[in-house]
Amino acid sequence: MLPELFLSEWMEWSRRNDLPDGSGIYIVGKGDPRQIVYIGRTWGLGGLRDRIRAFHRSATTGLKGHAGGVTFNRTIGPETGDLFVRVHVPLAINPIEKIVRPYLDYAERRFIWEFVAQHGELPICNTE
Repeated sequence: MLPELFLSEWMEWSRRNDLPDGSGIYIVGKGDPRQIVYIGRTWGLGGLRDRIRAFHRSATTGLKGHAGGVTFNRTIGPETGDLFVRVHVPLAINPIEKIVRPYLDYAERRFIWEFVAQHGELPICNTE
């Protein structure tokens, strides 16, 4: 049986450096109430913190490095002051790549599917 997919509370974008550096799912919301604009995953070195850093750089500059961030810059603009982030950290999953990576693929797709089922479309900065 698959574990429950728990999410952290929303965190202000200015506190994004407080995110864990491990693997996980991240959800970027804009405004209040939070409107989800991007759902992503990471399992690489630096984990969530580095991936959010890449999103921020691409979102504010339009430079390559994070496709969702580039899309954010192009469709919403470079302003990130009203962004928030929440994460799912797979604490109950074996952290070796051959196990955690397929799990994160599943979890990301599930969060995206739940969004699509509710809204009838992908988050604005997700392209697949």
